[in-house]
Amino acid sequence: MNAGSRLHQRFLLWTSTAILSGAWLWSSAAHARETLAQRSERQEIEAMERMLGDGLCASAVGAIKSGLAAKKPYIMLMAGSMYEEGLCVKPDWDKAAGLYMRAQEAGQRHAIQRLAAGYARPGRDNGMAIWWAARNGDQITYPSRCIPAADPVNDQDGFNRALETMPPATFQSCVYFIGVVNELLSQIRYPRLASHNNVSGSFIMDFVPANGTIIWAVDKLDVDENSPGAFFRNLATEGLDNPREIKNSLINYLKGKGNFALARYPRPAGDFAPDYVFRGRYVFSIEKW
Repeated sequence: MNAGSRLHQRFLLWTSTAILSGAWLWSSAAHARETLAQRSERQEIEAMERMLGDGLCASAVGAIKSGLAAKKPYIMLMAGSMYEEGLCVKPDWDKAAGLYMRAQEAGQRHAIQRLAAGYARPGRDNGMAIWWAARNGDQITYPSRCIPAADPVNDQDGFNRALETMPPATFQSCVYFIGVVNELLSQIRYPRLASHNNVSGSFIMDFVPANGTIIWAVDKLDVDENSPGAFFRNLATEGLDNPREIKNSLINYLKGKGNFALARYPRPAGDFAPDYVFRGRYVFSIEKW
């Protein structure tokens, strides 16, 4: 890197808007500059992900055990994912949920989303998906009929009674909605190919639960070919030989995540109106420190 070059900070910004018959209901946004501690955390997670991707299970499990012993929340979250997906360990949802809960209690911001998404999976206690979604109602705007008015923590009996009286079609469609949205929110990060090649931009997502479709649209796209970020490029990466793949790396990544979420949660008959759209905006941004 040339003397005087300034590091670039990459961050992902999420905003969401629920649209019903064209009416705007809610939007919110928040982001923070990455601290040295957060950068260290990200690098540690990426190292473990490479171990898992390369099949180095002994190394990955050893690193996870060390992180859990140190009570690192982001390691609790990653360990939960390993148990949920069966990566280098036997799949065990109960262990995964316990680790997610520990991570949530320790302040890991994606833990509630993982719990809501996990409990929304077929064959699990789907009512708990709604319970965890209600715990995170200040971050995501859910249809009002999906979230009981009773407080999920301080009035659990009232909350459970509301779930028991919820029409089955409404219950099923709400669990589906919660699963897909939280799967996306908990899993989408700045993809490595785009980050290393200084691809940034904003993208609009329209999720139509009535027909089980997610449509992505490019709001803005930028590829900085002259950024000092080229220093980070790995010339051995196959994708670097394909400029079109680099330019489309963000939208292709988002489409892949959307398709995965839709495939993971079978769409019930449900009772969502055909004109109900949940809109989200993802912003992948690069700023100088």
